[in-house]
Amino acid sequence: MDSRSSHWLQSAWLGPATVFVLSLVLFGSLFSRFPVIYDTDSYYHLAIARAYQRHGIIDSLPWAQLSMLHEFADKELLFHLALAPTADTADPTAGGRWMLAGFNALVAAGLAFLGLQAVGRWGLLTPLLLYAGSLDFLSRMIRLRPEILSLLLLLVATWCAGHRRYRWLGVVAALYTLSYTAFQALLGLCAAWFTQQLWARGRREWGLILYPVLGVTVALLLHPHFPHHLAIWKVQNFDFFTGKNLLNVGGEINPQSTRDLVADNLAWALGLIVLWRAATQRAATRDDPMADFLWISSVLFGLLFVAMQRFSIYFIPFATLAVLYDLRRRGAALTPWTRLPWRGRVPLALGLTLILALGATHTAGLLHNLAQTQSDLSRETEWKSFGRALPPGARVAAEWGSTHLYMFWAPQATFLNVLDPIFMATPYPRAYASLRAIFEGREPDIPMALMRELRSDHIALSTYHLNVRLRQRLAADPRLKRVYQAYTSLYQVTGNANKSFILDWRIIPAGSRLPLADDILSVDLAPYPRAEDPQYQAIEAYIDASRIPEAAGECVGLVHELPVTETEMSSVYELAPYGPTRIWLDQEALLAIDQASAAVLGQGVTFPIHLEPGAHRLTVFTCPGAERRTGFFLRRL
Repeated sequence: MDSRSSHWLQSAWLGPATVFVLSLVLFGSLFSRFPVIYDTDSYYHLAIARAYQRHGIIDSLPWAQLSMLHEFADKELLFHLALAPTADTADPTAGGRWMLAGFNALVAAGLAFLGLQAVGRWGLLTPLLLYAGSLDFLSRMIRLRPEILSLLLLLVATWCAGHRRYRWLGVVAALYTLSYTAFQALLGLCAAWFTQQLWARGRREWGLILYPVLGVTVALLLHPHFPHHLAIWKVQNFDFFTGKNLLNVGGEINPQSTRDLVADNLAWALGLIVLWRAATQRAATRDDPMADFLWISSVLFGLLFVAMQRFSIYFIPFATLAVLYDLRRRGAALTPWTRLPWRGRVPLALGLTLILALGATHTAGLLHNLAQTQSDLSRETEWKSFGRALPPGARVAAEWGSTHLYMFWAPQATFLNVLDPIFMATPYPRAYASLRAIFEGREPDIPMALMRELRSDHIALSTYHLNVRLRQRLAADPRLKRVYQAYTSLYQVTGNANKSFILDWRIIPAGSRLPLADDILSVDLAPYPRAEDPQYQAIEAYIDASRIPEAAGECVGLVHELPVTETEMSSVYELAPYGPTRIWLDQEALLAIDQASAAVLGQGVTFPIHLEPGAHRLTVFTCPGAERRTGFFLRRL
């Protein structure tokens, strides 16, 4: 390599600028091949950006009817404003893919710039080591999420702090506060950096504290959603961690297994070792706060990474730069040769090539899988069709993760919650419990729960999130009409489809001998409490013992009159109880169910009944099943 090319590579801006251009082309081409933008959150951010482009900064989120976010407070304001110009075009998903490529190119250029400052031209390979060597890092960077902008700003903030550009650090802190919900992360780093400088060098670098605090304060006060965004910040950054084990949060919040942690990051770690072994002392040690700040950040993010895998997006780059800047502080420079643990050496270029090839077996495999289409119908085309199937104003119950897709492809409808279950569970705990019971297959009366608890007339679910019992309930309930089926299933609640269900019952006093004697008139017994609202009367079908206060959590007996006035009659019935149940016709025992299947229509017990003219009674005695729920469906087939 001649001196002229070496000078070009070591230029403070030309090398990183070249990395930016190459990365933009590479990532743009790669993401354009993906049939979907990885991670459903990506579509949430595009939907918010599109709303901004069309309506300006909105203060209400119609797609989050039962969520703290309904009164909208944008946690990532600048991120969405940056996306807005491409989010309302003829093909907003293509714009989103290229914006994702642009953010990745900026991060790659930033890493190359910092690597170049640390170890010279070899530092330009820093982004390649991270993207090819760490599957954990790559898997975070291919999501259109504000954490990419957060990483970029944290790198800029570290450079400002390390070069004592404290006023600029305050500006970055303000931008960070308007771009990412966890603004306390940057304040915490600044406090740790200040403490290290005071303890190790006796320096009171007040600019490390005062300017970031000033920047954060100004940004919080100027936020267009002040002060509601502070309530959102508290819930996501504090209440979330106290309640996450009780909620259906994503897997990224949990720690990785040791096996996955090693396998996904082995090539990256070996690459750092190869670089370290290629370094040779060339100059005296130097006072370099950048190295200190990077090591402190690495330790803090490393602890978080061990607890939650999502923090790989911060730990991997900060740990890499910490190693490189530690070499600079020691006065070391990279040579073309890497010393082996035993006697001998290998070319540094060869060592890095072999290690990156090792890492590519994981990283390239992930990218290959994401670029594959699973059928002739692309998922984005299917989601567009799903969006057209929803009428304007449809109220749809869906899980929070899938809602990100639905709100983008069906903006004319309304949904329940987005981003995280904590935003629904905190203000609407009863509705959240009902939603979980539905999607976990525990709720027997889905139409009633949808209408009464969730204010919804549709339910949507992905075929990739399969709960067998939920599928059984949806398929066999005549009050639910399937209106769309592909990658997504969509059902609509239909009224007056409950005519076949036996609904008029009277409550038998506890302790009564069953079946009742013929001389006891059922008319003297208290009626089972039917729904009072006409819209609920049109869909009720499940006989729910929780409506009977004295039967809460206990067995209950009920009786239904079956008068036959003219000719004999034969019918077939289905009984689907939640728990153990017995049924009598007059004084005759018809059947006993000891192992009930949680009141799933279509999975109950069918039996014929032949009635002679005259007065008849059906008596049911039912007991609690799973979760102490008591009730049943009884319908004439």
